[in-house]
Amino acid sequence: MARFLFVGPSLPDAADLPAADDITVLPPVAAGDLLELAPRQGDAVGIIDGYFRQTRAVRHKEILALLEAGVTVLGAASMGALRAAELDIFGMRGVGRIYRDYQQGRLTADDEVALLHSPADDGYQPVSEALVNIRATLRLCVDEGILDGATAGDLIAALARRPYRLRSYPELVRLARETDIPASSVEALRHLCATRPVNLKRRDALELVGELRTLEDGRANSSTRHAPTPTVVPEVTVAPTVYLHRWRLGARGIDTEDGRTAEMSVLRICQLFARDYPDFYRDLVFDHLGRECTSRCRTRHTKATLDRALEHARHRRVIPDHRSSKPEDLGFLDLWLSPAERDSRPLKDQLGTFLVRSFQLTPGAPADGLALDALRRRPVVQAAAKIVNAAKSVNEHARRTQSTFDIHRLSADRILTRIGEQWGAAPETLDLHALDRGIGPRDVLIAAARPYHLLARYNPDLIDLQINRPRGPRADA
Repeated sequence: MARFLFVGPSLPDAADLPAADDITVLPPVAAGDLLELAPRQGDAVGIIDGYFRQTRAVRHKEILALLEAGVTVLGAASMGALRAAELDIFGMRGVGRIYRDYQQGRLTADDEVALLHSPADDGYQPVSEALVNIRATLRLCVDEGILDGATAGDLIAALARRPYRLRSYPELVRLARETDIPASSVEALRHLCATRPVNLKRRDALELVGELRTLEDGRANSSTRHAPTPTVVPEVTVAPTVYLHRWRLGARGIDTEDGRTAEMSVLRICQLFARDYPDFYRDLVFDHLGRECTSRCRTRHTKATLDRALEHARHRRVIPDHRSSKPEDLGFLDLWLSPAERDSRPLKDQLGTFLVRSFQLTPGAPADGLALDALRRRPVVQAAAKIVNAAKSVNEHARRTQSTFDIHRLSADRILTRIGEQWGAAPETLDLHALDRGIGPRDVLIAAARPYHLLARYNPDLIDLQINRPRGPRADA
């Protein structure tokens, strides 16, 4: 059983704690991190801290995907408490006071746990203070008779109206001085904040570490004190949305000679620059449809790949029977083929082109995963990875030499012109050529080509790729 912990400013010394000896300590969680981690059934993941402003926050679907896979997920103190309060009914385990306050409605604002802090290299030093900690400190002030409950509530309300970046104990004391609180009480408040502030986030984080360590094969030790979760937790089934499909693909990587490279980057290189990718993709789609027909329709095929694909499309009522169709039944092809293609190609070939260009594994989910599985063991992957890294170097050089450079400011028209030249495609047919390569609509094409535009423009020889190696003359011994 492997244990993982995403943590940062709530417990900056987590990696040095004896209780964390057998736990893999990771930085605050962000979108995509859980899918990239890919824990296995029986593993456990603890979430304490997570990013939410400078990068996208961890998604609920990612946590649900882990729960569905049989991974125990715990949350406390900060982002973990928020997500646990939202997902405990699906089996995520909440730990600590902050989680319980969110779960029971005593806390409602997400920014209660937010704070500004320094980078990891500087030890996540706090620049502001989380409101949940200030609340806990003011409760202590009330308990010790320094402030009354109404005054403490007014101070909390005043801080809550400020952005989380401006909340701190010095700011709390300044607000107190501006009220009619006696000077002696203000001084007592200042002294307590300076010497005995309550760090509720750290307390909850330590409680989670303790529970994470006592987990055995994905089950909590009965002696642990985690907050109660529903007695009956429903079996988690995550709907295979197009977003989850994309996130999972985006989290996958390939180990190459140049290090680990994102699989989607390798695929985009092949789609954009491999001369024979349309042939590769066409064969991939037809083969998939043929095998699906054998599996679902219980048919045995001795026909050519295109014929098998067309027959399955007829079984699924995606296309009419081209042997008996009337011209008006085929008008849908005008949306998927150019006028020249409609005029010059045989009808069977037109229908095959339609199947390729419209192909999706499920509604909204392109065949990217299917293509990656077919590419993974081919030599072209190593060549594509080199292009990915070369493009990164070119873009980084551009950023160093021109401070305003940003690939997102590159002209979309120039990108499309460059791709059209690469493919030998007229501007009006560029969208159709992109579909032949499994890329999708124009906005997806532009986004896919953006990172490689400079490399393709100034180093065209580097992007000459082929999926299938050309066969040379045979040499017999």
